[in-house]
Amino acid sequence: MADETKREEGRKLRERARALAVTSPHLNDDVVVACMDLVGRAGASGFEIGYLHDDVPVAEAGWYAHAQYQGARLIAQDHQSPTGAALALAERLLAGATCRCLQPVTLSDGQAGCRWRLVGQRWEPACDVASIKVSGARGDHAAMRRALAESGNRAQRRAAKRKGGRHG
Repeated sequence: MADETKREEGRKLRERARALAVTSPHLNDDVVVACMDLVGRAGASGFEIGYLHDDVPVAEAGWYAHAQYQGARLIAQDHQSPTGAALALAERLLAGATCRCLQPVTLSDGQAGCRWRLVGQRWEPACDVASIKVSGARGDHAAMRRALAESGNRAQRRAAKRKGGRHG
């Protein structure tokens, strides 16, 4: 009986996703994929987009997106589309974040910091600082802080590696 219920729920979800993909002017796959990418880059162990209400118009379904981080869940909920939920979650992740250039992340030109923009299916910083490699378990905040503290430009990292020490 439980298997039949799960199959029915899965069927409804697939039908709703097909209908949304065909009929919704508010679906932007790039935003959803970019959010999923950002969540992964930020060390999440899980990501989900879904809706709360069945048998209502798509815009009234109560779309949500959430990311799971070591027992904590970051949620964006009550949106009119999966795109809106994904965008809200990405904005929550980026708000208050520190870029790899060590500047605060900003989403508007009028604020101080490193301006991040949605470029296709990825959120990208305005700076050209190389990506930071984090050694440690996914979501290990101490490892992330160490990696940020050791970041610098490529020439500084290479020089530090040749000397066997850290750069400054």
